[in-house]
Parts: sequence; structure tokens; C-alpha cells
Amino acid sequence: MYVLCSEATSEERRTTLTVSTQPRDITAERILERLSDLTKYPHEEIVPYREFSVDGRLYYFTPGGFLYRRDPGTEEVGGFFCGYLAEEVWRYRTDDG
Repeated sequence: MYVLCSEATSEERRTTLTVSTQPRDITAERILERLSDLTKYPHEEIVPYREFSVDGRLYYFTPGGFLYRRDPGTEEVGGFFCGYLAEEVWRYRTDDG
């Protein structure tokens, strides 16, 4: 779907810009998909700020279920934002729930 800038809302323009400037992280998508599946994987726990490695990359969650990837050179900014878990999944997977 193409959206003309003059007709697009500011949210649509921002989303389009984000999607077009950030490469997809398939590994992060798989992490979020797996952790969101409470039926198949009910016993996996998340600890905020605990780094974990998947496919040779370092990831961590911040409170609220926000997933970040830590790459070399991103120490000052905290890493790249990759996505987030639904609030009910976050509560289920952490001690907060």
C-alpha cells in the first residue's frame, strides 16, 4: 500500500519512515514470536536487562517487554530497538506478573 504524504497521518508517515530505514531483524522477530506463544512455550522466563545470545547476536529486554539488540558501537545508545511483547505476555514471563 502506498500512501501519499499529503493524505497520510503523521503516524502513517512515521511508521513508513521507520519501516523503510530499519532493516528487518528476522532473529528478533522469531524471539518475539516464540515468547508470545504461551501455549507452546509456557515456561520461558524473561529477566529485564539480562543479555542473551541468539544466532551470534546479543539481545536484552527492558521493563515493559521492549527487545533491543546490542551491536558493537551501540553502547552509548543502548542498542537497536527490535520490537516489543504484549503487556499480558510480559507480565506472564516476568516476576512482575
